[in-house]
Amino acid sequence: MRKCRNCLCKTCMDACCDKRNCQGKKKECKRHSGFQQMSIFDTLGPKQKKAPRYPWSYYGISKQRYKELTDIIRSEKYSSLASSAAHTANKDIAAYILASIIGNFSYEGVEWLDGHRIPCGRTDFYGYRRFFYSIFDKELRRIGK
Repeated sequence: MRKCRNCLCKTCMDACCDKRNCQGKKKECKRHSGFQQMSIFDTLGPKQKKAPRYPWSYYGISKQRYKELTDIIRSEKYSSLASSAAHTANKDIAAYILASIIGNFSYEGVEWLDGHRIPCGRTDFYGYRRFFYSIFDKELRRIGK
């Protein structure tokens, strides 16, 4: 048993029930407004864009295509296209993404690039990196490569 935390009124705070099976709490509470408590990390400013965390299959990139794209990026034949795709994915970590791919570094290898720490976590970084690959792949297909 756990308390439902959708409303902070006395009725809702005192109602101990299974959150999925709670039938009467909202009907009994006259002050229920669907209020959700903010954490101390929530901001009141504009919503920040969440990092894409989709797997490779979501983007339709196979292991073979991933290796082809990596070789193309490392050859620096389409460096301006790669740079543009990295900035489209996330302008704040574009340099980290490119350094990671060109230098074959993991997150830890590029975490402190030029004395500055990468401004996102590991999971977000790899999510943005996969997103970068999908943008780069679409642009290459668009130009016929």
